[in-house]
Amino acid sequence: MRILQLHCDSIEYTPTKKEIKSAEEIIPETKRLEEVVVAFVAIEQGDDSSVAQNAISQIKTRWKK
Repeated sequence: MRILQLHCDSIEYTPTKKEIKSAEEIIPETKRLEEVVVAFVAIEQGDDSSVAQNAISQIKTRWKK
């Protein structure tokens, strides 16, 4: 698993479509968040739930700093 964490003054995004059937319905409007940590996560072949749990723990620990 690879993780890129960015502390951002702000970030904007516009949802355009649902990627999976179980996702909530989208409202295609631009959203802006201020003072956020953005985590981009790439799951790799061989990763299992323990790798994901470890990543969650590391991200939470990093937020507390």
